[in-house]
Amino acid sequence: MNEEMSRELLLHPQMRLTTRVADGSSELQCAQIDSFISEKVDLLIVSPNEAEEVQPAVTRAYVAGIPVIIADRLVPGQDWTAFIGGDNERVGELMAEWIMSHYKEGLHVLEVTGLPHSAPTILRHEGMMRGLEASDMRDIRITSVMGSWQRKDAYREVKAYLAMHSDVDLIVAQNDLMAIGAADAVHDSRHYRSRSVPIMGVDGIVPGLQAILDGTIECTATYPSRGDLIIETAAHILEGKAYDRETILETILVEETTARAMLEQYHERIHDLETLKIVQIRSDMRWQQMKRGRWILIGVIVLVCLLFVLALVYIVYTQRKMQREIKKEILPQLEDVQEAMQLSKRDEVFQNRMKQMVDEHLTDPNLNVEYLAEQLHLSRTQIFRKVKTITGKGPLDYIRERRLVRADEMLRMTDMTVQQVSIELCFSSPGYFSKCYKEYFGRLPGARN
Repeated sequence: MNEEMSRELLLHPQMRLTTRVADGSSELQCAQIDSFISEKVDLLIVSPNEAEEVQPAVTRAYVAGIPVIIADRLVPGQDWTAFIGGDNERVGELMAEWIMSHYKEGLHVLEVTGLPHSAPTILRHEGMMRGLEASDMRDIRITSVMGSWQRKDAYREVKAYLAMHSDVDLIVAQNDLMAIGAADAVHDSRHYRSRSVPIMGVDGIVPGLQAILDGTIECTATYPSRGDLIIETAAHILEGKAYDRETILETILVEETTARAMLEQYHERIHDLETLKIVQIRSDMRWQQMKRGRWILIGVIVLVCLLFVLALVYIVYTQRKMQREIKKEILPQLEDVQEAMQLSKRDEVFQNRMKQMVDEHLTDPNLNVEYLAEQLHLSRTQIFRKVKTITGKGPLDYIRERRLVRADEMLRMTDMTVQQVSIELCFSSPGYFSKCYKEYFGRLPGARN
């Protein structure tokens, strides 16, 4: 999140970000928020350590007239300006789906949780239990230990549990660091040296992705941070522009193939960020040189009035020379980097072709990932990676989104009923169509803002 915010801030030079880290202490975080309030900051971004404990300090900031963006974990109440974070209940559902994919009679699952009063801890557990209860697999035994979001704490608690129980079949950890700590504990436990225990993490951060490729854990569920969107929303709030008050980010299950692609994209982004920083540093150095030269020349003008004309000519000459150097050396580099961060022309052609093909087959029940892959002459893995890279969504989510857009047009421009539209556009039921429609448009089919 911090890296994404730093990169996005390069596009907002009028904004300055001050960061303070609470090191897992809700009490310290509340004190830091109060300190920002006393400093009268223009906007506050808070990623709460524990939602309920930090909520009073957030309310104090909001009541003081400071816009507050809540990131990652939503605090109780409505005393905040905008929320951007993942769907923790959906994360729990993915955990349940992964558990059921390993189902066997008498399955024993060890859950490694975060802090007890943390919103992600509660919601991820509830989502997992709800997903398991909805299945027909009733003889799954769930045991929980608290890893406090830390690798070392997860290692200690899991190792102690494994020393007393030799029948654990699966481990689900509520973040990647605890998943890695659990894997270390399994490796060091004498009861489990002769067999492997599949482990799932959450977050999709670099250590978790690398652990998947190393075979340390089996998979993870993404929990997007979107620091770039946080800064963009902050800019809109400060500039009085429209913004979304609540943004729920999509989460997906990541296994080996996707983990490798995500790591490659991460390293590319880091390279782009470093290049931008170098360009910015060089530009700042040149402008500082210009400022120093200007002040020196002003001093010379004051002390040596007889050289005024010569000094003035020298200032103009120096400025023009440096401007030419900036245009020649610095700006082309910045343009190259910005151009590299945009979609390539080939990707635009692919996106338009895919959109046209999907829109032409929205009423075809056979429109799925395999059909897209076949028509676009790509493998299932390739179509997933390419669509995800270009649109930010999986192929099925993209198809569903196009169907919802078409459904909205049909409801507004024809006399068709919700049931007729849902059948026409291949939704499994009118109820499911209404649910998807409300999630996408924020209202029920047929309702008007």
